[in-house]
Amino acid sequence: MLDVVFIMLIFFIVTSSFIKEPGVDINKSEALSTGACERGTIIFAVTATGDIYYDKKEITLDGARRMAEAAKKESPKANFVIQADEESPTSVLNDLFTILKPLMDAPLCASTEEAG
Repeated sequence: MLDVVFIMLIFFIVTSSFIKEPGVDINKSEALSTGACERGTIIFAVTATGDIYYDKKEITLDGARRMAEAAKKESPKANFVIQADEESPTSVLNDLFTILKPLMDAPLCASTEEAG
């Protein structure tokens, strides 16, 4: 019986996909209409000062390109999500989007707070 439990545990660990949180607190904008992001598991965060985070580490734009390519190889069906602070510089968001666009096979998702 114990063998069965260990085999099931190994099966669940191997087949699980773990979400890598960006690891930074941001103030998200509110959205009047929201919807679930399908397959959105590759999450980047942009702070109010324009710093980019992935997997709890601050990275550069070039680092974001490398991380996005590696994450896409690891999970080819995953989609990208950008969590942007309300005060994030649009130039940084634009640069990040430009880097992610060639790797996307579905629309980009933006993480927001529900209005209300």
